[in-house]
Amino acid sequence: MILDCPRRDLFDAVQLAGAPATGRQTTLPMLQSLLVEADDNRIRLVGCDGEMWVERTIPSVVTETGAITLNARLLNEILGRLPDGDIHIEQANSSSVRMSLGSTDFKMVTGHQVEDFPQVPGVTAEAQLTMNFGEFCHLIDSVEFAVAPETQGRPILTGVLLSYDGETLRAVATDTHRLAVCAKKLSGLGNTVEVVVPLRALTVIKRLPVSTESDLTLTIGERRLIVATDGARVVAQLLEGTFPPFERVIPKEATRRWIVDREEILAAIRRELILARENSNRIILRSEGDTVFLTARSEGLGEGKDEVSVAKEGDDIEIAFNGKYLLDALEAIATPSAALEMTERDRAAVLKPSEDEPSFLCVIMPMAM
Repeated sequence: MILDCPRRDLFDAVQLAGAPATGRQTTLPMLQSLLVEADDNRIRLVGCDGEMWVERTIPSVVTETGAITLNARLLNEILGRLPDGDIHIEQANSSSVRMSLGSTDFKMVTGHQVEDFPQVPGVTAEAQLTMNFGEFCHLIDSVEFAVAPETQGRPILTGVLLSYDGETLRAVATDTHRLAVCAKKLSGLGNTVEVVVPLRALTVIKRLPVSTESDLTLTIGERRLIVATDGARVVAQLLEGTFPPFERVIPKEATRRWIVDREEILAAIRRELILARENSNRIILRSEGDTVFLTARSEGLGEGKDEVSVAKEGDDIEIAFNGKYLLDALEAIATPSAALEMTERDRAAVLKPSEDEPSFLCVIMPMAM
């Protein structure tokens, strides 16, 4: 294998294709590698973690074709430290490859046999959705904060539910302490679907080399999701299991409602979290007429107090929340003002834009007083 290509192009391709290999721990050495193929004046890179494949193809001047596997993390680090320019890659022998750019020269040991690398599976399409890439990214960005970590023990909660009924596309995520829903009316996208996509796959898809104005096609088949663009492809296994019936979690009514300036309450919460983070991020909110007082306390460190103006409906209330949860939800709201709807201090509350028919909402369970 002998090739030359711009360092920046190769670095970007390695970062994308190497996401499965560098994004999670694996005990299989093969899955720490990238498959690198050079032919027909192009480089094809493939990364895999056993459940997701990411493929990226870029133009290159290929003098001699070939295929090798290289450690993804090491290759990424080397390319990230090199200056811009054309990098020369030459396979010295069956066990090593040499990379040079200017006065810098690296020798990397090749990995496992190319034949042993998991090939990207073919999938028979059962359903498809085609939508604007920018709108797709907005849906995922709005709810991903509520996805449960992979360490929590319920795999189905480590992804985002994508539900399309022919008229409305919904993205839903929950970690059981909060629930985020973003819905957008979009008719004519394609088939009706209801699938749970791992967050790590969605994170990679958002990084695909696609302009926000372009369309993106999601293909579902054989319990996998496939997204293919010009020069890139992602194939990811869908999560199996039953996603919680999220509509039952959303309170149907509220007896108290606060309309707050989003930036004002965001600033107050960020200040209170300085102390609240030492106490499970606990912030107490207490209303008195048209003012809400926010307080946080840390034993041995001190306490803080803030106040914000509100337009209030219903009786006063004192209620405690995880301040980080409030912060995440408020940052997903784009409108100047937000509405916090509550019933009692021990019942779920809803945070959403103050407009009549908001496209986003977040259900948050309060903390014990």
